[in-house]
This record gives sequence, structure tokens and C-alpha cells, in this order.
Amino acid sequence: MEIIITLLILGIWILLDKKVEELLSKKTIKLNRIEQILRVDLNEDWNVKRYLRVKYCRWFVILILISENVSLIIFLTVFLCLFVYELPYFKLKQQANRKIQSVRYHFPIYLRQVQVLLQNNTVVKSIELSLDYVPEVLFEDIKQLNENIKKDSLNINHYLNCMKQYNLPEIQRSMKWLYRYQNFGYQDAYHQFNRMLVSTSKWLRQARIEKKNESIQVYQWMGMLPLVGVTFVFISAMMSVVISLFERG
Repeated sequence: MEIIITLLILGIWILLDKKVEELLSKKTIKLNRIEQILRVDLNEDWNVKRYLRVKYCRWFVILILISENVSLIIFLTVFLCLFVYELPYFKLKQQANRKIQSVRYHFPIYLRQVQVLLQNNTVVKSIELSLDYVPEVLFEDIKQLNENIKKDSLNINHYLNCMKQYNLPEIQRSMKWLYRYQNFGYQDAYHQFNRMLVSTSKWLRQARIEKKNESIQVYQWMGMLPLVGVTFVFISAMMSVVISLFERG
């Protein structure tokens, strides 16, 4: 009975393929954000291509015709389909997270360079001069900001939209301070400048600590490899001894 129901569901699923592909052809909000972070253009049929792999994997369920454990085959088929469908998304998401971490680490360093330039220049001029020193991961965003504020330095949206896709509150606050520094009096600007120095120092210290902790974690895992190897050798030796005892017996 389970075999008949499973094959019936498979047949209905095949008939609904076109409708499923139509639903998947629409981009989700998550994909749009990943596109902005990675600066890539995912085609409208990207989800459809992911589904194509699922269409191949679902035929694994046919093994129920020759297997005694029907439930296991169904479980493995569902798991395999979910895995091959979600894997490309998780890879993209991992790349996006790595870039966000890189931006979070490099931005306070870049902001320090801007603060030095601000001592003798306006914000607009400082941003322009900073293009020679900006880290690669920030270059496109800072370049776009430079072009926008050259056209209209009074528009706060140019500052707020810079690196907005990363959703990092620290960057948003820094951009607001740069806007105030550019468009309000020197007395207020000096106060904002001191606030930027204090905030950037804390942020930079935290970013370095997180970077150091990540490096330590990598070395910790590497340090576990010899222990795992010794454990494997010990277990193999014990298994050999046990097998030899049984053979003698």
C-alpha cells in the first residue's frame, strides 16, 4: 500500500512540475539582498535550475520497488531532494556572510583614514581622496558614495544608502555623523568628530578581537586533528586484536 501511495504522489508531482517552476521563477527578498551584497545578478530561472536537480533526485524513490525498507527509501529521497535544492542557496548565503564580516572588519580601519583626511578637508574631498586607500571590499560602495555626494552633498539619503545592504548599524551611524560633519557648523562638527573617534576606537578593537578569536578557533580545530588520528589508530589496533582473538578461538 505504501508503495502505491508513494508512486501516486510521484506521478502527481511530475504533472505539477510546470506550476512549481512558475512559482519558483520569482525571486525572493532573501535572494534580492544576497544579490546586493555579492553584487551578482541571479537570473529569474535560478530557482528553476535548483529545482531541476530535485527532479533528477526524486527518481531515487523508485528503489522502494526492490527494497524491503520502504520508509527508509522515502526518507532518503526527501532528504536528498531538500539537500540538492538548498545547497546552492546556502553556498551563496555563506559567501554573503563572509563579505559582511569582511566589511565589518575593514570599515572602521577605513573610517580612521577618513578621519585623518577630515582634519584638513571637507567630507566630500576626504571621501574622494580616500579612494586611493579604501579596501577592495568597500571600493564600489565608497566610489558610488563619492559620485553621489559630489552631485548633492546636502542629500542625507546618499549617505544612508551607502552600504545599506549589509544592515550594519555601525556603518549607518558613521554615515549620519559624516553627513552632520559636512552640513552643520564647525562647533557641532568638532563634537561629532570626537564622537566618531571614540566609537571607531571601540569598533576597531572589537573587530580585531573577533578576527583573533576566529583565527584561534581555526588553530584549535587543526590541533584536534592529531588527537582524532591517534584515536582512529587506537580503535583500529583494538579491532585488530579483537578479530585475532576470535580467529584463534
